[in-house]
Amino acid sequence: MSKKLLKTETVMSRQNAAEKLHGIADKIADGRLELTSGNDSVTLEPADRVEFEIQVEEETDGDMSLEIEIEWSPNDSEDIEIG
Repeated sequence: MSKKLLKTETVMSRQNAAEKLHGIADKIADGRLELTSGNDSVTLEPADRVEFEIQVEEETDGDMSLEIEIEWSPNDSEDIEIG
C-alpha cells in the first residue's frame, strides 16, 4: 500500500509547465530533488537507475492527460527491470 507524501495541482501556462518539468529533470539528474506545496515538502534522492513510465489518456470528458512516473528502490537500485 502506498502513502501519499505530497500532492499539488496548479493551472499554469504550457510554457510554465515546461519550465517546471525542466527544473525537475535537472534536479533528478543531480540526484536530489525537493518538492514543496504550501507548508508541505518532501526531499527525494533518486537512485542511479530508475523505472520510467509515460501514460497518455483521453478522459471521459474529452480532456487529455500525460502522466510521467519515475520509480526507484532506495534499497537496491541495481535490480530494477527496465522494459
